[in-house]
Amino acid sequence: MAKKRVLTWADVGIRNAGFRATSRALKFAMGWGLATAELGREPETVEEYAETMDESRATAFRDQQAFRKSFPAEVSPARMNEVSGSQDRYDELYRRLKDSSKVVSEAQGLIFSLGASPAA
Repeated sequence: MAKKRVLTWADVGIRNAGFRATSRALKFAMGWGLATAELGREPETVEEYAETMDESRATAFRDQQAFRKSFPAEVSPARMNEVSGSQDRYDELYRRLKDSSKVVSEAQGLIFSLGASPAA
C-alpha cells in the first residue's frame, strides 16, 4: 500500500495560487517572522511590518495579498513560522546579527525550509 504524501506549505500554496504567488507569500512569511523577531511580538498591522522590514507599503500589501491567496486558511504567517520551526531560526538570527539588513540576507535560505515543511 502506498504511503500518503504529506503536503508541504509550498504544495498548499501552489495548489491555491500558483508558483509565483506562493513564492511571494513565502517571502512575506519569512519577513513576518523576522519582523516578529525584531519587535519581540507579531506586527500589529501590515504598515508596521513594512516599516520594520524597511519595505514600501505597496510591496507589503502586495505580498500580504499573495499570502492570503496562497494560504486562505491562515490569518497571518505566525502559525506557519511556529509549526515549521522557522520562527526559532528567525529569532536566533536576529539575536546573533541585530542588523535587519544582514538578517534578511542570512534568512533567505529559510524561505525554502519553510516551504518544504509539512503543512500542519
